[in-house]
Amino acid sequence: MATASDVLHIARGEVGYCRYDDPERGTKYGRWYESEVDGPGGYDYGANGVAYCAMFASWVLAQAGVECAGMPGAYCPSIHHSQTLAASQLQTGDLVLFDWDNDNTDDHIGIVVSNDTAAKTIRTIEGNTSGGRVAERTRAYSTICGGIRPAYDGQTSSGAVAVDRALVLKVVNGDYGNGDARKRNLEARGYDYEAVRAAVNAYLRGESFGAAKPAEDKARYTITTPSGVNVREGAGRRYAVRKAYPKGKTVTVTQTKEDGENLWGKTSDGWFAIRYQGATYAAEV
Repeated sequence: MATASDVLHIARGEVGYCRYDDPERGTKYGRWYESEVDGPGGYDYGANGVAYCAMFASWVLAQAGVECAGMPGAYCPSIHHSQTLAASQLQTGDLVLFDWDNDNTDDHIGIVVSNDTAAKTIRTIEGNTSGGRVAERTRAYSTICGGIRPAYDGQTSSGAVAVDRALVLKVVNGDYGNGDARKRNLEARGYDYEAVRAAVNAYLRGESFGAAKPAEDKARYTITTPSGVNVREGAGRRYAVRKAYPKGKTVTVTQTKEDGENLWGKTSDGWFAIRYQGATYAAEV
């Protein structure tokens, strides 16, 4: 059976690949995904411009003959619910997903090379990074949504750490008792006690099956521009519009993000421009 070392060997063999140097249409991983996974009549994964990080990870696992929960996949948010590992639990060969905008949406995926729990960073091999390349990267825990363990050496994917958020909350609440009694109760139900303990400790440190996210710094803003302002899926004009706030509406902003001279604010509805290209759209109250 394949091991994590086998997967890393295959992944490292792809380091340096660049989508812009590929002489064929799209990427080699997208063309593979379209042919082997999606089939005829589906989405055009082999087209130019299609993000390929998840398809790269899928390709590597397929080359090694390793199964993994949520894989093969091409869209990171759809892989999200297969995650069972907190950042501190990640090991060599695990898959790790990232959230760049701190909006609880998975944006990117990589393969773990190593985990430095003291520095709270991981080393990865990722596709579609560093200008469209396959490259090794170092990432902070603060960017991590969570991770998935492939089925190495015949194990069930993530089976060594079959722990979810609901279980962690029950343990923290004392539903399984304390001390030795808690250990007995968990093991009697088939749980790996050390895996549960690691997940609980990660939760208590604020990681909660991902990384410690920046604390919300709430502020109230009132829309001041006469035409109102669009609310988008992300912080930028390139993101789709969800709705619009009219002039005079007051909203709670939980996060701000600067983009050059522009300033975006995040609400429960999405992101809107507080300041954009010299114009002010909202004022703090």
